[in-house]
Amino acid sequence: MQARALNGRYRLDERIGEGGMAVVYRGYDLVLNRVVAVKVLRDQYISDSNFLRRFEREAQSAARLSHPHIANVYDVGQDGHTRYIVMEYVDGPNLKELIRRQGPFSVDGAAFIIRQVAEALDYAHAHGLVHRDIKPQNILVDQNGHVKVVDFGIAKGLSDANLTEDGTGMGTVHYVSPEQARGAQATPASDVYATGVVLYEMLTKRLPFEADTPVGVAMQHVSANPPPPSQFNPAIPPEVEAIVLRALAKNPADRYPSAGALADALDNWERAATADSQATRVISAAPAAVERPPRRSTAAAPPGRAGRGAPPPPSARTQVFRDDVGCVTWLIGSAILIGLVGLVVLVFNVGDFGFFDPSNRTTPTATATVPAAAASPTAEPSPTSTATATTPATPGPTGTPGTATPTPSPTPEMATVPWLIGSTLDQVEETVSGLGFTLVEERVYHNVEPPGTIVDQEPRAGESVPKGSEILVKISIGPEFISLQGIPGLPRAQARQQLEQLGLTVNEVEEGSATVPRGNVIRTEPTSQVANGGTVTLYISVGDQIQVPNAFGQPYPQVVAALENAGFVVESVVPQTCEQIQQSAPDFDCENFADGGVVSATLAWGSWVPRGSSIAIAYYDAGDD
Repeated sequence: MQARALNGRYRLDERIGEGGMAVVYRGYDLVLNRVVAVKVLRDQYISDSNFLRRFEREAQSAARLSHPHIANVYDVGQDGHTRYIVMEYVDGPNLKELIRRQGPFSVDGAAFIIRQVAEALDYAHAHGLVHRDIKPQNILVDQNGHVKVVDFGIAKGLSDANLTEDGTGMGTVHYVSPEQARGAQATPASDVYATGVVLYEMLTKRLPFEADTPVGVAMQHVSANPPPPSQFNPAIPPEVEAIVLRALAKNPADRYPSAGALADALDNWERAATADSQATRVISAAPAAVERPPRRSTAAAPPGRAGRGAPPPPSARTQVFRDDVGCVTWLIGSAILIGLVGLVVLVFNVGDFGFFDPSNRTTPTATATVPAAAASPTAEPSPTSTATATTPATPGPTGTPGTATPTPSPTPEMATVPWLIGSTLDQVEETVSGLGFTLVEERVYHNVEPPGTIVDQEPRAGESVPKGSEILVKISIGPEFISLQGIPGLPRAQARQQLEQLGLTVNEVEEGSATVPRGNVIRTEPTSQVANGGTVTLYISVGDQIQVPNAFGQPYPQVVAALENAGFVVESVVPQTCEQIQQSAPDFDCENFADGGVVSATLAWGSWVPRGSSIAIAYYDAGDD
């Protein structure tokens, strides 16, 4: 059986997850030749116009996010009655699976994962989107430890009827914030709380609150204090425990002021812990400096985390998505707890994720070779002693031996790489040149950021490199194919502006419509997408009007039938002789004009008039001639 292809483009290859509201498929984009994940809305929601509008609007909002730790939304579409969202396909397990198999995590392994999640949340919050359903099932991890957060801006609450459905909710109520449990609207602070719950679970392999019923769990979120995580994992340092408990504060004002602040707290702890560990090794092992291994984060946050966030990594990276479908709502009193869809599916057997264990980190080891004659069984090392290398000196002119001191290599002047992502070349050139760097440009397609925007850089922001180094910046030229979803229905001027800003050529054709308001777009040609730099034709509604066809020279019986079928009222059909016609049209060629051909009408050819308008036509009557 041939696999179904939505709109002839997205082939549905394999059903990989499902829930109460949607089914997710591993699919294939036949235009861009890539694996994708396709969420298909269940049939029972197709008739809910309010839900459909929200579904489409929020998916479009999520599609504007461009960050290495957020799964991309590629497209939102409709094929007949089928509504769908096309997203990144992530070839990796969700964090819940990893916790079950490998938990509890090492402290630095958990910090490494949660820092990426917090950076993704901070970027989304800065762009006006609150996740509302952070849980391990919505956090995907590949074998390199790179995180993708899924279902941004799509989770929404259902009715309280869903509280009775089997299997709904247990994946969400354990992560709900106190304010959500009271029925209040979710805020960025709610996402910080849920992230704190996930961190707690990673470190202890248990949840902070358990109860016999979902409502009981929610009530604990509102009023109970979580047990200290060190009670279940004594290896948790006090500093990390303090980070967890602050994120879990009942009052949103007592939590970290932003997800970025939570990421910074974890980063600061890791840096301090690494520095302490290095100091210990330097004193006890050898009188040599030990470099800290580089951070394995895939993104650097801008200062203050107030600017535009990082876009996806280079296109050569495998784009992946996986979803574990779940939807949940919980009721305390009259409050409805909100949760929609988390679609995460495990496709392959995950091996040993070494990045979770600090013992797998490699640290340069300093060694010193001492001549045997210099060794003494009674000698004791001094922490402040220094080693001096003595080498035979080159004899001078008199042949007297001397001592030569090695000349150290000059230390290059270093500079910190600035944050360039989200800016244009004009905005960063002065800063980059002032720091002594040289920009190397590469133009790339990008599905979200407008042309001219820097979408990636190498080296990463925050790295210290020699002055004069080259910084590779990848600059968006827009998407390779531009989706036309959402253009129909827009006012003419707005649609034209949006398309022209994307570098497209826009043509317009007027067309009557009984359903689309005058001046709005009825449809586009092509209908679903257009190549970057291509041409789009907008069919603009003139309201419930009909156009007078150009019937000059056509047989009048056919013209009368066509006019009546189009909605005109044909008042009269008048024959005219050659002399009569030439009175108003002296150049009329009576000899070569067809007998019975239409010569004029009371309404101008090509004009738009209200449906039901009256029209009279005249035709050439050659008579006996």
